[in-house]
Amino acid sequence: MKKLIAITFLFLGLLFSPAFAAGEYEELYQNAQLPDFELVHSIDPYQNEDYQKYAWSPYPLFRLASDVRFKTQIIPAGYYILTPRTMNGKDYIFFKEAGKVKFIIPVVKKELVPVDFYHNNMPTPKYTKWQKFCKSVREGFYKIFKNSSRKAPPPNSYIISENIEGNMYLVILYYGETKYHIVFKAGKY
Repeated sequence: MKKLIAITFLFLGLLFSPAFAAGEYEELYQNAQLPDFELVHSIDPYQNEDYQKYAWSPYPLFRLASDVRFKTQIIPAGYYILTPRTMNGKDYIFFKEAGKVKFIIPVVKKELVPVDFYHNNMPTPKYTKWQKFCKSVREGFYKIFKNSSRKAPPPNSYIISENIEGNMYLVILYYGETKYHIVFKAGKY
């Protein structure tokens, strides 16, 4: 009986090993297609809606330390704002730089974020007694006198990147209640 349990755990360990997952992502990479649309003047069509809701960009900033590629697109190292969008019924991640969309990468896998993910993985600020007092006074002031500024809190976001199978990179973007997976290959052709 103990041997059967040990063999079962060994089989499950091999089944869910990173090598198996890397093969899955290789297949997803091959099946993903480049976008079949172009943006006018490289401007995100929903960008104005975001600027009406929020005082600043609600999307996370991502730094690439080396060049990566997706099919025929080579994304050079640098800083990009990652913006998830649904266009023509498909999910894409826009790589923005200085307000312009530089690259459009298809999402290979989309899931829901676990319930306590942000609570467990994001740090909460530690306030001093004076900061807590100032914050409560400010919030009380804004309840009495309605402020016309944009005050919608931005959705929570988190980024994980990992190297899989040596020449592939997996980037997982947690944004709001959705988790987006995008896959790249390392370097240039």
